[in-house]
Order: sequence, then structure tokens, then C-alpha cells
Amino acid sequence: MHSLRNILGKFVRDFGLEGGVAVNAVRRQWADLVGQTVAAHTFPDTIRGGILTLIVDTPQWMHHLGFYREEISSKLKPFNISGIRFRLGVLPGECAKRPAEEGAGLTEEDLRYIENTVRNVKDEELKEKFRTLIAHGLTRGRLRSGSRPRSEAV
Repeated sequence: MHSLRNILGKFVRDFGLEGGVAVNAVRRQWADLVGQTVAAHTFPDTIRGGILTLIVDTPQWMHHLGFYREEISSKLKPFNISGIRFRLGVLPGECAKRPAEEGAGLTEEDLRYIENTVRNVKDEELKEKFRTLIAHGLTRGRLRSGSRPRSEAV
């Protein structure tokens, strides 16, 4: 008889889920690993090939964290993470701060995707139009795929 741990371990390996399991473990301990201040400006996003991608909320913090890359990497060794890379983007909690009606029907991940997509657009009016267009495309795709009740379709 095989133990549940062995069965789950094989399942995780067979389906390539190690990165997801590891990133969730890192997320749970992130503030303890790097401190509250750094954790407030970063988010462990993905692990691929042993490299953790961190979303960083400002270019200034991205620059600052570059000086601590090795120190942060050494704290991540127990998670089988061999290196880190930084990506400028919107942290998950920041998406939730947007007005509710603007994000109606969108998940937090959708809102983060939209913000990361439009972050380099300088013109605020154009940026808002892009947000609306992308949001419409995301929600319309869900309506077509049947993931929403038909009563919500307009």
C-alpha cells in the first residue's frame, strides 16, 4: 500500500504542479521571509525552472531590490528556488482597490492582468479606454463560453 504523501507527490510531479505548490508555500511565508516592508511592495507570482518571478509595484522598488537579489535568493533555497527575477506590475491587493462597478464580473486575476497590460500607457484617457476594452473582451468571452448564467447576458 502506498502512502497518501507518495501518491500526492507523484501526482504533483506527473502533472508539473511543483511550481504552483512551491509558490503557494512561498506566498504563505513571504512576509516572514523578506519582512513586512518588502512584502508590501512585492508578490511571488510564478516559479518556472526554479526561478521565482516577483511582481514589484514600482520601478524604484525594483531597482532597490536588485541590490538584495542574492540575499532574497538565499532565503528561498529551502523551496528549491535557484534564482529570482523581477517584473514591474500591479500587486493583487491593488486591483481590489478599484471601484466595484468597474470590475463587475471580473476576477482579481482579470483586474491584475488588465492593470499589467495598460501600465505603460501614459495618456490616462487612453489607458481608461484600454481598460474598458479589455474588460469587455474578458467578460464577453465568458458569456460565450457559458461560464455565466444566461440571465446575465444582455
